[in-house]
Amino acid sequence: MKKILFVMSIFLVIAVAGCTAEHEHDDHDHSVEIEGKDMKLLTVQDVADLWEIDSDILLSGIVAEFNLNGSYSVNTVLEDIREAEYKFSPAQIKDLAEEIKQEGLQNE
Repeated sequence: MKKILFVMSIFLVIAVAGCTAEHEHDDHDHSVEIEGKDMKLLTVQDVADLWEIDSDILLSGIVAEFNLNGSYSVNTVLEDIREAEYKFSPAQIKDLAEEIKQEGLQNE
């Protein structure tokens, strides 16, 4: 009987953890779905195009957010910035792009 209760407890913990993880993911949904590994290979311009935002604003946001010192353009690949200065995550860029998009929608 103890084994059955133990196994049931484990299933319950896993089920609750899965629901919590799914809920946390829902809080961070983006208007564009793209894998992080694919994001790293894009230029700033590519990301801006996906989110339909101004690439210069995105670039300025990235530079300001991560206190970058290098000289970057909208044609710079995100992975090149990551390797040169700061190992930001693709999710951070997604969040920044989403913020810019939402601000633009609010200003319309």
